[in-house]
Amino acid sequence: MLPYCMSKLPLDTGAPHRPADRPSAAAANSNPASTRRHTNALTLVEVMVSLTLLATVMCGFISTFLQSRRMTEGSVLQSASTSMVWGLIEQLKGLDYTTLVPSYAVDPYAPTTPASAAKTPPYIRLRINQDLTTWIMVRHTQVSDADPTPKAPLTCPAPDAAASSVGTGGAIDNFLGSIPLSTVTGTRSQQLALNIWMWIDEIPDTTKDVSDIKRITVVYTYSYLDGSVTRTIRDMEVFLRSRYDQ
Repeated sequence: MLPYCMSKLPLDTGAPHRPADRPSAAAANSNPASTRRHTNALTLVEVMVSLTLLATVMCGFISTFLQSRRMTEGSVLQSASTSMVWGLIEQLKGLDYTTLVPSYAVDPYAPTTPASAAKTPPYIRLRINQDLTTWIMVRHTQVSDADPTPKAPLTCPAPDAAASSVGTGGAIDNFLGSIPLSTVTGTRSQQLALNIWMWIDEIPDTTKDVSDIKRITVVYTYSYLDGSVTRTIRDMEVFLRSRYDQ
């Protein structure tokens, strides 16, 4: 009779035993943790596709930013040029109707050299800003002229129209120079190149008891760089100037 402790031992049936800490290949492949390690990895193709999508989205943002900057710059220059032209018009409204709109007297301070920048009457002396003064030469049509028909154009000329082809007899091109524009802090940010064409046509109407009235037409042109392309903008302002000192 065997001892009690030996009777509890398993019988040896002759089948080989596999260690418990060495799982089979099938068990390893069925391990969920191992499967997750393989599926969470990114392939090179997935990385390339992600970078392509990111680059496409970024190109859209960059294009939008550049377009916004161009529109903002164009709006700033348009506001600056319009404000400057109307500042000149407001000065003109305060000048003497008979002797200064326009003036036929030679101004000793008007530039005479170089020849391309010389100013000759009739012209109007106006101040651009606290540092710059300009003499704008005009086409003046008087009632006493042989042909008193107004010479100014009735519509705004095209941006590529030459001064010689505008109105009756052409226009006098007044280049005001590169005018510095300032930011709110006073630092100069960019410059505005402004050209002005001006006509003064006397248009009395005795049938309506209007004897002293002049129609003043101002065409102004400015350009700015939009990327590698130069944009030219042209606009026109028309107003009436009558005598108020009678």
